[in-house]
Amino acid sequence: MDTILSVPTPKTPHITTRDDRLRIQTLFNEAGWEIDDIALQLNFTRRQILYALKNRLTPQKHHTGRHILLDTPKRKYLIS
Repeated sequence: MDTILSVPTPKTPHITTRDDRLRIQTLFNEAGWEIDDIALQLNFTRRQILYALKNRLTPQKHHTGRHILLDTPKRKYLIS
């Protein structure tokens, strides 16, 4: 008789920090751990691990605000 094993996941998942996501990426990429092994060891859900592997560690800020009108070479030219 074949037995199907399921990986237990926490009922109330906590928010993953940058350090948690770094730990997940390191275990997956460098140590060669499987997603289920990481879920058991670190007590994260499978979805949290997949998110950590898919996205960057820190969100990237998009450039906002006005563009400068005079950059350094133009300013120096006007001063001279």
